[in-house]
Amino acid sequence: MNELRALLQTDIVDSTRLAERLGDEAMSALWAAQDRAARDLLQRWRGIEIDKSDGFLLMFDEVADAVGYALAYRGALATLSEPLLARTGVHVGPVIIRKNAPDDVRRGAKPLELDGIAKAVAARVMSIALGGQTLLTPEARAALGNTERRVQSHGHWRLKGIEAPIELFEVGDDDAPFMPPPDSTKAYRVVQRQGLWLPVREVRHSLPAERDLFVGRREALLELARRFDAEGTRLVSVLGTGGTGKTRFVQRFAWTWLGDYPGGVWFCDLSQATSLDGIVHSVGLGLDVPLSGADPVTQLGNAIAGRGACLVILDNFEQVASLAAATLGQWLDRAGEATFLVTTREVLGIPGEEVMSLAPLDEAEGVALFRARAAAGTRVQASPEVAQALVSLVKLLDGLPLAIELAAARAHAMSIPTLLSRMKDRFKLLRSSGNRSDRHSTLRAAIDWSWGLLSQAEKLALAELSVFEGGFTLGSAEAVLDLSSCHPSAWIPNVVQSLADKSLVQVTAVDRFGLLTSVQTYAAEQLILFSQHLDLGNALVLSSFGRHWRYFGALSEIDIITNRCAESENLVIACRRATQAGDIDGAVKTLATAWVALKLKGPYGIAIDLARDVLAISSLEIAQAANANWVAGCAYNMHGDMIEAQERFNSGLGFANISGDRLAQVRIHCAIGDQLINMGRLDEAQYHLVSALSGANELGIASLQCQAMNAMGAVLAGASRGDEAMAMLQRALHIARQAADVRWEAGILGNLGNLSLTNGAVGDARDYFELAVAASRHVGDRRWEGNNRCNLGMALFEQGRLSEAMVELRLSQTIAVELGHMRLQATALCNISLVLEAQLNLDSAIEYCEKAVQIVNLLGDPLAEGQYRGYLGLMYAKTFRCVDSSSSFLIGQRLLEGIDADESLALLMCRWAAAGHYIGDVDLIRDLSIWLKNYRQTHSLREESELACNIHRIELLLGLN
Repeated sequence: MNELRALLQTDIVDSTRLAERLGDEAMSALWAAQDRAARDLLQRWRGIEIDKSDGFLLMFDEVADAVGYALAYRGALATLSEPLLARTGVHVGPVIIRKNAPDDVRRGAKPLELDGIAKAVAARVMSIALGGQTLLTPEARAALGNTERRVQSHGHWRLKGIEAPIELFEVGDDDAPFMPPPDSTKAYRVVQRQGLWLPVREVRHSLPAERDLFVGRREALLELARRFDAEGTRLVSVLGTGGTGKTRFVQRFAWTWLGDYPGGVWFCDLSQATSLDGIVHSVGLGLDVPLSGADPVTQLGNAIAGRGACLVILDNFEQVASLAAATLGQWLDRAGEATFLVTTREVLGIPGEEVMSLAPLDEAEGVALFRARAAAGTRVQASPEVAQALVSLVKLLDGLPLAIELAAARAHAMSIPTLLSRMKDRFKLLRSSGNRSDRHSTLRAAIDWSWGLLSQAEKLALAELSVFEGGFTLGSAEAVLDLSSCHPSAWIPNVVQSLADKSLVQVTAVDRFGLLTSVQTYAAEQLILFSQHLDLGNALVLSSFGRHWRYFGALSEIDIITNRCAESENLVIACRRATQAGDIDGAVKTLATAWVALKLKGPYGIAIDLARDVLAISSLEIAQAANANWVAGCAYNMHGDMIEAQERFNSGLGFANISGDRLAQVRIHCAIGDQLINMGRLDEAQYHLVSALSGANELGIASLQCQAMNAMGAVLAGASRGDEAMAMLQRALHIARQAADVRWEAGILGNLGNLSLTNGAVGDARDYFELAVAASRHVGDRRWEGNNRCNLGMALFEQGRLSEAMVELRLSQTIAVELGHMRLQATALCNISLVLEAQLNLDSAIEYCEKAVQIVNLLGDPLAEGQYRGYLGLMYAKTFRCVDSSSSFLIGQRLLEGIDADESLALLMCRWAAAGHYIGDVDLIRDLSIWLKNYRQTHSLREESELACNIHRIELLLGLN
């Protein structure tokens, strides 16, 4: 009896090759894991196993269950120790189900047998699929009905043994291939033309053969396919700078989707065309149409119309873009079924045009292309150092396929690190070693081609845009560009837009632009040539630099922070140029603005270098010296050089007092207060912070008020004046929110979290830290993000969520290393050690804690070192390193007693008592229990505070309650 069922057939791709690589034993274990994963999913998706080889034949009552299983199975395979890739076919049809006799089953027969053509159809459809692809027959697609999953037709296919062609559909998530599979000996794609089904391979075309492996661009190819699938889209212009790989990209698209165009695919190379005659000649060659008569444009339009549903590719249209309406525009009107695909470095600007910008290759694609194109016989080493050098090389090559291929051709003679080191000579390096002389033979020639198509104003604008680092806005371009020498009335936004339309300026974000490194290098050379041509020596270059540093030296702190410090690279280079040029006022102003970004994003070493260079200027005025020393002190403090920071702060404060610069005074008092807090010298810190807060209120600068009050809150908390600290921080938070200062809101929320954590309100602390992380990420403040992630990790730790805590702490440590923030790095390392200790990984915990102690010892931070030595002493005790434990506690005790850090000392004593319990030291336990009892009697503690909870735990541990 025939029954309608959904059949699913799977197969593991390249299993034989994998078995050869892994060996029989490892492959057997992998097959077992694959079988387990596949069978575990069957119950969830209500399926029945019918047969198995490398893959499975499965039966379902509902096709939705079959599809759900297929996608879940694909995901499960990706999680195996050796990820596997499966192809899947799904068909719905009548089957005859036979049960084998129990005796036969005991002898190894399958419980169920299926008969019917449906089984063969499912197997044939599966055999066509690409790895990771799930294909449906029309019956399966109809039975699936409406679905939230993506479904795409891949045209009609002739399957061996099946009379009529069938349409195949792909179903999947966004990461599925969604590309037509290639033909095989048992299945091939067909298109209908004049009532006949013809193999796609017989579709007429003039596409050049692909000479080597095509690498990457999967998402871009799918995007282009989606553009053409959209109703009414008949013209897409693929836009990109020279060397982006536009020609190869559209050729690959045409080869992949050839079956969508029964009227053929016609490739027309316009690279030599410079006039209307050149266009029609090139298109005539591509279409294989001999031109005759007085109106070749109309003749070609009629020829295209006669080919019906065809694709016409017009490659390299930029140099004849002004003729687009007179040619392509007419063909669009005349050939209603035809589709046009254009590659160009310049938007054509005709009705119906849809523009798709082709981005450079991403990092993974660029690396893959380099490896694929490395000179024959060259083996690219696989060491981590070489791999990282290759990633850096690809980035410096802007991900441009042409540049990557030219560099890869050098790989037989130069190692990747050598290539990387020679990138300063990129235009010499990136040349074809053969006899080619076309515009793709060198990177310079590719950019020369685009340069030659620019107007004089566009050339000068592009040359002057080279002075920017890390991108620019229209506002900064208007401030820096001066086109009066060639086009006095030029409107800068129009010129920038024109350069973007010509692919020489990249649109990197909303209202933000940039240049590829190769284009910037080329444009910088042209700026020098402009200056020499105008007989100005380097005056044009220097005047452009001057406009640049004056603009960035005048930015406000809000201007810099509100765009997530996107201008940090411009600010740094502006300071360097102003310093080198001897513009003292410009150097000091840009140093201050650069520090606004660098203190948020780092690295702090750059700020130290900038400040050192500015301070080396011999003719600094007193007020200028005050501000330069302030930046230097802050940078040294962040970087961990406490002694140099103190010297810079003291010098800066002296200069500020002499000059009467109130703003500099407040800034330096705040900075000194922050430093003294970290050193545990709370009374001295309070003195400076009172002065800073008075000055901030006098100046009415909200950010300085927040800074002083935030630090004062930390002082009060450290002095066990929790209620006063909470009130101070809440006032600061109110000011930050009134001023819409999200950065300081993040910092204050972090300190509120710390105070809540100290008071034992772990849930409140976690809420504060999560808000603080979100706020700091919003403004791009890496320093606060690192601090707040570190604190969030400890809140999660207190809640026993160790895995989540470790994630946050690792992220914090990474940020600290990138910033060069030594104190944060030490804190993160210490906190990681506490999580490792809780996970009973004591050897690793000790290693991390020892690193943290080493850092804070170098920083000269007695408070942190005393605290960390308490943690370390307990870890030593747990591993029965009694001498090390005692030494660590004694050093910590001496450090904390030296700075009157009572609460931290009490916490250390709690850990010391716990250590005594682990090592069985009765005398130590007795002495410390007396010390802790006296402390409780002489100090008022919140019962829910961290210290009170620790003392209570110790009392329970030692049986003192």
